[in-house]
This record gives sequence, C-alpha cells and structure tokens, in this order.
Amino acid sequence: MKKILIWNDYPLGPVGGPSGYLYNLKTYLDENNIENIVFYNNDIFEKKVEIKKKKKFEKIREIIRKIKKIVFRKKELKKRIKKFYKLYDKKIDLNEYDIIHFHDTKSLFRAQNLLKNFKGKVLLTSHCPKTPAAEEIEDNIKMKYKECPKKFREFLENVDRFSFSRADFLVFPCKDAQEPYEEDIELKKIIENKEKDGKILYVETGIPLKNIEKDSDFFNDKGIKKDRFIVSYIGRHNDVKGYDFLLKLGQKVLKKYSDVTFVIGGEINENMPPLDNSNWIEYGWTSKGYSIIKNSNLFVLPNKKTYFDLILLEVLSMGTPVLLSNTGGNRYFKKYKESGLYYFEKENLDEALSEFVKIYTKWKENKLEEDIEKNEKIFRENFTVDIFSEKYINLYNGVLNGKIK
Repeated sequence: MKKILIWNDYPLGPVGGPSGYLYNLKTYLDENNIENIVFYNNDIFEKKVEIKKKKKFEKIREIIRKIKKIVFRKKELKKRIKKFYKLYDKKIDLNEYDIIHFHDTKSLFRAQNLLKNFKGKVLLTSHCPKTPAAEEIEDNIKMKYKECPKKFREFLENVDRFSFSRADFLVFPCKDAQEPYEEDIELKKIIENKEKDGKILYVETGIPLKNIEKDSDFFNDKGIKKDRFIVSYIGRHNDVKGYDFLLKLGQKVLKKYSDVTFVIGGEINENMPPLDNSNWIEYGWTSKGYSIIKNSNLFVLPNKKTYFDLILLEVLSMGTPVLLSNTGGNRYFKKYKESGLYYFEKENLDEALSEFVKIYTKWKENKLEEDIEKNEKIFRENFTVDIFSEKYINLYNGVLNGKIK
C-alpha cells in the first residue's frame, strides 16, 4: 500500500490554521479507517477558548505589549530564527512514503536535508492570509514589515521562496487564494512557472457543520431588543482584516438607521478603538462567536487581503447572509449565483453601503430566510468535512497513480 506522510510537527485540534484544517482531515480518516495516510505528529488536543478579563489585566497586557516592541531587536530576532528555523537533524528514512505533504513553508525549509535523497513527491500547502514571511514579522514578531532588519526580512523571504520552489506541487484551496502570495515578485514567478508545468493543485477547504440553534433571547444580556437588525463581525481588529473599514461602514450605517446594532467579537485593538456608540457592542474575546453569528441578520467580512477564510465557511454553514469584500479567496464564492453573499470592491464604502441597503430592505420585507436557505445549501453541497476529505484522497491518488505528474 502506498503511503502518504502529512508533516505536522505540531499537535492537531479544532482551532484555526493548519492545526484545525488537518484535525478535520484526520478525524475523517480515522472514522473511515484509512490507514495509508499518516501524520508526523499524531497528538490531538482540545484547545479551550480563553476569555481575557480586560479590566483586571489590561494594565499588565499593556506593559507586555510595550516590552515586546523593545525585546524583538537584532539579537532577539537572531535567537528566534535560530530556534524556530533550525534545520531538522533527525535521522529519518522518508522513502517509506510516496508523498510528503507540508502545511507551512517553515517546516519544509527545516526538512531540506532530510529530503535530499527522498524519491517521492513533495507537496506544500501554505495557510497564511499573507506571505508566511509577512505573517512572521507582522503578527508574531509584531513589527512593521519594512522596519524589520533587512537581513532577517530577506532570510524569511528566502524561506518562503525555497519552500515554494522545492515542492513538486503547490496545493491551494482555489486559484484566487494565490493572490496574497503573488504580491512577492519572486514568489509570483515561482507560482507562474508551477502553473505552466501543471504543478498547482486545488482542494477546497471543508469544515464540520456549525449546528447552532437560534435563540431569540441571546442578546438580552447586552440589552439588545429583539426588533433590531443585528450586524456581526468576528475576527482580528486590524488593517488586513478590514476592521478599520468596518468602523467607517458602521459610522455611516448607524447615523442613518436607528434600528441597527453592530455586535463585534475579537480582542480590542487600542490603535483602532471601537465606535463610541451605544449600538456598537464589543464582546472582546468570546466563546460565543458562533451564537453571535447565528443570531445575526448579517455578517460582514471586509478583508483587504485574504486566503480562503474559514470563518466564511462557518458563516455559510449557519446560513447567515454575508457582506464581503471582493478579494482573494472571497472571490471564489461568486460562482454561486444563488446565494446570500453580497460583494463590494474592497475599501469601496459607497458600494458596501449600497449592498447593505439591499440586505436591510430584505430584512424589512421578511425575505432574508431565502438567503439563509441558499447559504446553507452551498455549504451542504460543497464544503462539508466528508466532501473535503474525499477530494484530498482523490488528489493523493491522482499524484500516486501518475494521473497528476
């Protein structure tokens, strides 16, 4: 039996990123007794959502943020890279496998010596909504990209370029998800060459159904009346996710409509403070995200850059209509002509407001149920874990059987 190794040197669990993505795949494989696809790290963990108490710990967290800005300088950057990007020195014979599938550029880079004599095929999927180098600098190290010392920035960029080049196949959820990577000129060249050689494969992501019940009293604890039009957003409060655009949209909407309330989940960003309006309600970090979405009339996804946002699949599974930016992986869903998805060009406030009016009017006319049914159908027919996993198995079989060369 031909064997596939999925290289995850981190535990799996029902969370975001590659850990959650692979957790869903492994769950299906285990349930269906598929034994020729194995995982480098088979540990599965359950990660509990930690709700941070703002009032009590805000001063401590502020001090930590300031320390981080000071700590990550050349010496500390060097230590970080030495620790997290050190090449694997393990003695492993990988030739018992026919395919090795990496799910981040760092792991493939670290495994380069182990792969020197590997005779099978190397696959790479990167899950970042921006280049992994940009994510490491901006989200992990907490520095502006251009402020990162050139030596370290170039090292991280070369990690990405090496891994994209070394992989025999790149695997994306859809072509539109390539967009954030193509902003790097060298990565764009690599991707274009892979495309010419037929070395890019596509597998749409799938997730478990978010089977959340409607609760007409859910927002009572926030003093929100039942006759309100609820607009929700769950996610990071930063520029890439479009939170600054959401603030502009909210300001315009709340000025015009007296029966609209925005309900927001995610850690508050001091550099992008919430609107000072009684109809703009921030939950902060919360374990109630799915219930917020399910009990909303509209979810806003205003990303400026995006890969293939899992939260969009989660919202579809719950049926909630979506107002979303026409960018990256978001665009893929435009092919579904019958949907409750309303697009606007990213950062185009007038267009977003125009689409908002359409959705709000439907709500007034009691017609939103049509959109809910359409979104649920899209999810049910295309993005379940079973469909996702079967596509993965077909992809591996295609590579193994030489149908994909």
